[in-house]
Amino acid sequence: MQKELCEIFKLKNYSTDLQEASTLDYYTGAVWWGKEQGLNPQQLSGLFTVVYNLFENVKEQHMNKVDNLKEFKAVMMGIEPEYPDVKSAGLDFFSVAQAKAIAQYINTSLFQHYNLYQFMFTHTQAEEIIGTDLSIEVAKPSTLPFPPPLHEGVQDDMYASFIATPPPTPPPVEETPKEDEPTVPDIDAFNDLTVDDVREVIESVAKEMLGGLQNDLAAKLREKENNIIQRINKIHKVSE
Repeated sequence: MQKELCEIFKLKNYSTDLQEASTLDYYTGAVWWGKEQGLNPQQLSGLFTVVYNLFENVKEQHMNKVDNLKEFKAVMMGIEPEYPDVKSAGLDFFSVAQAKAIAQYINTSLFQHYNLYQFMFTHTQAEEIIGTDLSIEVAKPSTLPFPPPLHEGVQDDMYASFIATPPPTPPPVEETPKEDEPTVPDIDAFNDLTVDDVREVIESVAKEMLGGLQNDLAAKLREKENNIIQRINKIHKVSE
């Protein structure tokens, strides 16, 4: 019954939408109550028409309770036989007892919860998004080896030293000569020297290095010579 009502009224989200769920529940309860009362198909159709119109007044028209009660009273008029002058609203195929039972059912199922239905159909339902993270492990590509069993495990330093494949050696970088720096040709400066030039260079270097030493020796010799002369002079004076 619920599946047929969902297809008729296009209630596709009744499992998550509170408004559609309450609509389906109310219509299903009304049809099931009519079947329990033993109503024939015509009476069951009339009951559902009354229930549908009253419920739509709350759902779509947002009609207040008093006006909706007036609508219900107008629909049920003409059923009582003691008032033949009252024009029937089309539900004269119900008996007085059935009309009273219908009024009692609609009062307990709809009008007693009228404020709740009004609140539900005038407010937007809060949306709650629930997500689930699912981790899936897939097999590695065939190009990669699977890890060894745990009993074959080794320490990291031993693995890095003896088992792991060393990283590839980077290719050597070729150094190109800079264009801004001029190349200096190799020149042998001693090829053009003669014997006299070499002798002259040696003599000049010797004079520079030994000239100061010769002067020091001469000064020391003069000093010793003066000391000796002074001693000799002292000896002559003593002898006189």
